[in-house]
Amino acid sequence: MSLYNYPKYYDVAFGYRDVELECDFIEKKIGLFATCANQHMLDIACGTGSHLITMADRGYEVDGFDLSDRMVEHAKEKAGSAGLSCDIWVDRMESFRVKRTYGIAFNLLTGFNYLLTNQEVRDHFNCLGEALDPGGIYVVELNHPRDFITNRPSTTNVWVEQDGEIEVEVDWDHLRSPVDVITHQTGSNPKIMVRDGEQVMSIEMTDRYRIYLYQEMRMFIDSSGVFELMDACGSFKLDNPLDDSRDSWRMILILRRK
Repeated sequence: MSLYNYPKYYDVAFGYRDVELECDFIEKKIGLFATCANQHMLDIACGTGSHLITMADRGYEVDGFDLSDRMVEHAKEKAGSAGLSCDIWVDRMESFRVKRTYGIAFNLLTGFNYLLTNQEVRDHFNCLGEALDPGGIYVVELNHPRDFITNRPSTTNVWVEQDGEIEVEVDWDHLRSPVDVITHQTGSNPKIMVRDGEQVMSIEMTDRYRIYLYQEMRMFIDSSGVFELMDACGSFKLDNPLDDSRDSWRMILILRRK
């Protein structure tokens, strides 16, 4: 059982995200760094399509994919209900294929951290190199490295969100394991309690992901031969650089296709 099998509850659980602000951020980075004319967008690991739909509402042509078939079906339903025509399909970050090229790609909510090995990262960049036109940009949001290598985590991973009669209580770090010093992988068993009217449901799942350090990411980007790093931010506020301050709670990198 996984929260990804319940996309309606997933949307409630992550309702704290300011999707409009995050899409503003992407648009501003497009204006600063994109040098190609192609304005088609690709949402990588799109989940239930919240960012995809917001960008499509703003007039962009946006497609997306996700590993979870239930999340994809929910995203399709949401896009259809909004009267939007988007190509949304099931695929993997390290082996995806596209029908056309794009000028903008984005990968939010730390989806990149689910690439567990160096080879998966290289394969992902190779796929992305084929999907993006030269001069196109890739906006990728990762966990801040501080979350795993210090005792000063950037975020609280226990929270409660509510939408109408639905309340979702999340403990994402439940039974989190130490970071493996060889593989840089860690895991947890997120525990989610859902109250939907009279119905009460407990969801327990297994989550495994990898930490990425800033210098490590720079090496991946430089060695790809396809991308160059244009900017590194600590939040979706434009004036927050990536650093060790409390205002810097994510590692958001803007790459450009050479």
